Amino acid sequence: MDLQKGMNKPAAGRKAHRFLISGLVFLGVLACASRIWPNGEKGPQHGWWQGNGPVVSHENFPLDCKLCHEGKDWHTLRADFEFDHLAETGFALQGAHTSAQCLRCHNDRGPIEHFASQGCAGCHVDLHEGKQGKVCQDCHSQDSWNLLASIRDHAGTRFPLIGAHAGTACRQCHIGIEVGNMAPLDVACESCHGGLEVFVTDPDHAALAWTQDCDGCHQPTTWGGQGFLHTGFPLTGAHAQADCNQCHAGGSYGGTPRNCVDCHQAEYNATTNPDHTAAGFTTDCRSCHNATSWAPTAYTHNTFPITGAHNVLGCNQCHAGGVFAGLPSDCVDCHQGAYNGTTEPPHAAAGYPTSCEGCHNTTNWNEAILDHSTFALTGAHLQADCSQCHVGGVYAGLPSACVDCHLAEYNATTNPDHQTLGFSTACEGCHGTTSWLGAVFNHSFPITNGDHGGFACTECHLSIGSNAFSCTHCHEHRESEANSEHDDVPGYVWQSQACFNCHPNGQELLHTAPNIQRAGRKRKATGSLRNLLRPKR
Repeated sequence: MDLQKGMNKPAAGRKAHRFLISGLVFLGVLACASRIWPNGEKGPQHGWWQGNGPVVSHENFPLDCKLCHEGKDWHTLRADFEFDHLAETGFALQGAHTSAQCLRCHNDRGPIEHFASQGCAGCHVDLHEGKQGKVCQDCHSQDSWNLLASIRDHAGTRFPLIGAHAGTACRQCHIGIEVGNMAPLDVACESCHGGLEVFVTDPDHAALAWTQDCDGCHQPTTWGGQGFLHTGFPLTGAHAQADCNQCHAGGSYGGTPRNCVDCHQAEYNATTNPDHTAAGFTTDCRSCHNATSWAPTAYTHNTFPITGAHNVLGCNQCHAGGVFAGLPSDCVDCHQGAYNGTTEPPHAAAGYPTSCEGCHNTTNWNEAILDHSTFALTGAHLQADCSQCHVGGVYAGLPSACVDCHLAEYNATTNPDHQTLGFSTACEGCHGTTSWLGAVFNHSFPITNGDHGGFACTECHLSIGSNAFSCTHCHEHRESEANSEHDDVPGYVWQSQACFNCHPNGQELLHTAPNIQRAGRKRKATGSLRNLLRPKR
């Protein structure tokens, strides 16, 4: 009935109604168009773009629109709008998801939980069409679609990425990777590098039919130069800089000899110092020469080590006339003239052995170091001239006792008189090798200070040449008085050795003196006792 009434309205009313509806639609389209980003570009994270589809239903949202919206349209969200995605949804936004537009996920496609349960595939189309599996995070991360550790992961395949391959873009080998084409590839070098041999003319790969197994010669680091594997003959030193044609004349690469002399026969024949050919040197050049340069050589002189001054000699100085075999190796065979010409000491006259190395070294003939082990040279002996001991050039059978050379000093010594007192001729008992004076005698009884200081040896040692000493002859007292003073000293004897036993340092011993209370008696020190222990001057 109402519809019929509407249909019965005058034509002018119906026309005005249609105009009003058209205007509202136009304004709606205009309003929507004002928020459309051209070419499908992304807008603000909280904005809206019609390419994302209609806005998700708000029927479960809070009724206070101002919690999210501001302004006079429904498309502008508050600048301070915040949403704790983890707390509200249980899904933490990480990586690129933190900047993704909300409506990219929250739209009218359906419940978001449905898509989230599918993982990456719920939102992202699998361009690989399932050929790479369903676990996207094996290669991708939430930060970027770029591959993670592609070089490391590629090491687990049939073709590890090494050298220049590690810097090659994936699409150069995997054609169509942008649309998910990741089909297994042939890993043979020629599958990618086939056809390049026509451009290589030195050597001519095509002519030599070198079209396969590139890795037999080339390395993935670089196509030529240091990347070339010359496994049959390692290219070291000057060989690394040589042109291929210098060895492979005429483009011949098969059966090339590898012995040095096969290429260096001319250098061998032209060498005159020493003359290799005349001397019959071996043609194994490596025993003396290296790959860096033909000269200088590094010959290992095993039969006679070259040290010291020998290092600077020319070969001909020893190998006269180009003779290298059968030469003697003893020092004197070359240095007989130096041996005969030495006068201090005269080697020949003294009958020195001709084993020169016993005293001399290879650096300098004059810097001889004699092994004087039979008589160690110390102190003043080090400064003595050989002839001072080896009079007349006599070196064998000489005595080694001190007195054999120093008897004159022994006889001339008067304080004390060594000869008169019969001192031992073992000079080293008191003297050192630095100086005759300043002898050090270990006298067990103190004679350098006190009452006994400054005594002459004969004041105590009455018998010349004897170690025996006397105490009783020097200390003025009667034996009877000494006996009285020592009547309570156990083991007392009127004898010099007994005096020394109780008075080893020449001092009165209070613990045995009569002025100490012993056996219930106490005596006062007497003058006679002090006199007893005071030697007569």
